[in-house]
Amino acid sequence: MAFTYGPAEAARPYSTQPGERVVSFFIFNTDVHLIAYTQAGEEGAADEALVACRDRCLFFEHALSRTRPDSDISRAHASAPAPVPVAPETAELVELAQGYCARSRGLFDVTMGTVTSLWNFHTGAVPSKRALAEKLPHVDWRRVRADRAAATLAIEDPEAVLDLGGVAKGYIADDLARILADHGQRRFVLNLGGNVLVAGGRPEDRAHRPPHRAGDPWRIGVVNPFDPAHHRALIDVADGSVVTSGAFERSFARGGRVYHHILSPRTGMPAETDVASATIVAERSLDCDGYSTTAFMLGADAAIPFIEAIPGVEAVVITQDDEVRYTAGLEDRLALIPTLTRY
Repeated sequence: MAFTYGPAEAARPYSTQPGERVVSFFIFNTDVHLIAYTQAGEEGAADEALVACRDRCLFFEHALSRTRPDSDISRAHASAPAPVPVAPETAELVELAQGYCARSRGLFDVTMGTVTSLWNFHTGAVPSKRALAEKLPHVDWRRVRADRAAATLAIEDPEAVLDLGGVAKGYIADDLARILADHGQRRFVLNLGGNVLVAGGRPEDRAHRPPHRAGDPWRIGVVNPFDPAHHRALIDVADGSVVTSGAFERSFARGGRVYHHILSPRTGMPAETDVASATIVAERSLDCDGYSTTAFMLGADAAIPFIEAIPGVEAVVITQDDEVRYTAGLEDRLALIPTLTRY
């Protein structure tokens, strides 16, 4: 059955097969697909949980949007440098995001909206060196102040543009998983435009060949950055999240050069790296978001040791030469798929 995505406000749970309840909608400028696996007679509880998740997504869209004038982020920009009251979740997300900025030593920066706003990946617009030079001094995550206890947010540099797009979906996925668990759901799959989070393993499927037992891990595909219609690897995950950052996701060619959307906070230009894609596997989807961009920018030689030093976080890095490297914790959970030769 094809999934149909519409406005979140109108989305209602439905079934694609027995034991599965689904809600799908478009929000955060992406397709969101949430599945809860149930036993007979438990469909009502699953639907209640999925509707709660849908409504929670609407809350986050209203709070975190860069384009809604009444969002927490827009109000903070309008009042900069003075602090404004925000939802506790907004303050928490900004504070957590700054932790990833610090650990990446600035390779990941939540004020990158300051320069990303100069680019247009739909029309292929490249900003001038002068425009970048004027904006780069205002890229500095340390000029943002979030107070979780007081639920306030201040952007101390009025020229800086706070953009939480690099971590928001991970934070939201973790929050939706909490809601489903609080509603008694133990087995589910969440896909927020590529941010995948699973819990409880697969449902039992005796008709499948080979049969799946309840709790068996899902096999989550890592997109082949050189052939995005296919996978380059499969990762076994029963409980946890998988997120990929890659140059293949959004790019354009101009003047004989390819420009991708992952920009360096130091230059404002596409990051120069030998990595084609970086995939992070972790219990928390926020960790996956927070570290995938950093791993991409670090380069293959530095990315694997960087991730190896973080407890509970694993990585798969695919280089520009189509070499697949991965952390030791994935040794028995990873299956590689060769890139097909194109003639």
